[in-house]
Amino acid sequence: MPRLEAWFLGGVLHRLLQAKFEPRGCRAVLERMNGRVTRPVLRPQCVDDGGMVIDDSALFPEPGPWQLDFQAPEAKWNSELPADVLPAIAHFLRLATHTEDVQGLREVWPFQEEDALELLRPTPPPEVRWPVPDKPGIYRREHASLLLRSRTTSILVDPVSLDRRMPYMSEAPVHLPSQGVDAVVITHGHGDHWHLPSLLTHLATPDVPVLVPRMPRISLLSPQHFEASLRACGQNVLAPAWGETVKVGDIEIDILPFYGEQPAREGPALKPGLRNWGNCYRFTTEDFSCVLLVDGGTDPAGSMEHVLASSFARRGPVDVLLACQREFQSPFFGGLSDIWAALPWAQLCGLHEDYQRGQLKNTTAGTQGIAEACGAAGSRYFLAYANGFQGVGKPITDIGWGSGEPSEAACNGLLREQLKRRNITTEVPEWSPGDAACFSRGQLSLERPSLR
Repeated sequence: MPRLEAWFLGGVLHRLLQAKFEPRGCRAVLERMNGRVTRPVLRPQCVDDGGMVIDDSALFPEPGPWQLDFQAPEAKWNSELPADVLPAIAHFLRLATHTEDVQGLREVWPFQEEDALELLRPTPPPEVRWPVPDKPGIYRREHASLLLRSRTTSILVDPVSLDRRMPYMSEAPVHLPSQGVDAVVITHGHGDHWHLPSLLTHLATPDVPVLVPRMPRISLLSPQHFEASLRACGQNVLAPAWGETVKVGDIEIDILPFYGEQPAREGPALKPGLRNWGNCYRFTTEDFSCVLLVDGGTDPAGSMEHVLASSFARRGPVDVLLACQREFQSPFFGGLSDIWAALPWAQLCGLHEDYQRGQLKNTTAGTQGIAEACGAAGSRYFLAYANGFQGVGKPITDIGWGSGEPSEAACNGLLREQLKRRNITTEVPEWSPGDAACFSRGQLSLERPSLR
């Protein structure tokens, strides 16, 4: 069956929380909500047997049809797409960012909505541009996107610049460095890290490799099969296993496990194959090395602190550790409103008791976990990222994207205190999207963007 939408499961959770997980009231909630879907998949009997709240057909759905959701001030439409048109759409998206030939772009228009062709017209240069990556370093872009530049090679991470659903994303430049990118790397499948149209527009040709997490099948927690999706678009894709090393140009990429940002920090393992599949990465260049902790932390399968300690033992200390600073109290975290349904009822009840007592543990690292990760990795510097986007050159004033969470600067201040308590010498510079952390003779220097 098709995947249950997050909004539906979020609504179920909201009503279960209102019922305070009281058995009789929750059974009534599940029975009532079952009547709102074409095929009932909620299990009201879980209240009695302690088992899963949804059945396996919803935990491991069959792939649904491709959908195109287009939104612009001048035109909006949603279309179901046959699979055989995907290569043509991918070709159009690649070409749209790599050509100034508007007439040629009109000729390869792959959509049925002919009236939107009027949107294809020359536009003036953007008022704000990303800085030119002309030296080795880490160039911060929108939200969780980074451009890593060595002496010869550029690698782009998690581009989402066309996903206008995210706050302020309409202010994100979409242009590329003049030399293009040599590869794109994807960390995991949440919508603020994986957006297929954004990814395709950053690829000059189908030959540019995209590194993605390896996964056995789609599930509630990983509803997009990265490798299959890119192959359907005719794109070169690699899905190396955890522990492998891939070389792109003169950059070595260690594929690290992705622990954390799962439904629970502790407890029994989930059903086989049911996981938010992802990769963390260590990049090694001639001038610097860095590790992307992403939204990592701890879950029943492992800890990123141990992963970083193993990486330290293999390659030595890392120059820069980068991580998101948000704390996700899984599974009752509003930003991931459906992950709770991957847990059995008995475990959910126990986690709800922790939640009510204010003792629910984070699955992401948070400030304390980042400090410990810096120590395990031996990192010389920590750089915050993946905390949202408010414009090029503008600091992040709310790492919760406007939900009232602390600023990035405040989180950095707390991290410095945690590092000091542990006698860890990691430095924590302040930087913003558009800034570049460049390296010369092993030293990091921050460069601010020109806003033109």
